Amino acid sequence: MIDVIIPATNKKEVDKVVSHFIALGDFFGKIIIVDFDKSSPSLTQKQVEAFNQKISLSYIFVTEQTYFNKSIAINIGYEYVTNEHVLICDADVLLDKTFFELAFEVWSTNRDTRCVFSPEYVIESDNGEIRKGPGICLLKSSHYKKVAGYSSEYIGWGMEDVDFLQRLEYIGVAPQKIAHAIHLSHSDEVRTRNYHCDSVSQMRMENRQLFSKKHEVKNQYGTLFDDVKHVSREVCLC
Repeated sequence: MIDVIIPATNKKEVDKVVSHFIALGDFFGKIIIVDFDKSSPSLTQKQVEAFNQKISLSYIFVTEQTYFNKSIAINIGYEYVTNEHVLICDADVLLDKTFFELAFEVWSTNRDTRCVFSPEYVIESDNGEIRKGPGICLLKSSHYKKVAGYSSEYIGWGMEDVDFLQRLEYIGVAPQKIAHAIHLSHSDEVRTRNYHCDSVSQMRMENRQLFSKKHEVKNQYGTLFDDVKHVSREVCLC
């Protein structure tokens, strides 16, 4: 089965995303939502309680952080993973059912296959534009741990997903593109409002520079163990 990690802050689309996972069937063991804003959560307590009637859902608040950091959210979420496979999914993405069917077809043929699945493309819900989706990753939980998860050295928006996929390749876990997903479209303002900077291009440039520096020496490890040790969080007891 698959445990799902959804990093989120001020994302009302989470309700649609969780409902979509439940509707897809019995692929999932647990959904783990990691939220950075307890004052304005992406799901209300009532919603969490309702979802827990249908699926095991853990809701974690990261505390004492000024800005949202996607890598920290994902790494904290991994602490609650118990199943063999883990899906990293953005809080505003709906994956097609064939994504999971094709992935398990590969694993059922050879359960030792070393790969990480991402959608071949993502469709914008408002205009049908097609783009890449490196932020959606389905892989074995053991492979996530082997590269020490995501790197929270990436500040703001961009490149943490590309960095993660590159480090997986260093240990022989190959990317495979399958099926597609729908992105629930929003403005750049929504994308940047929880970061230290309101310029997507500026954050992307700085993170690309960091990526180049890290991979000149083929840095293999993320910050999973440091984040789990040092980042404060609370579990919603719903």
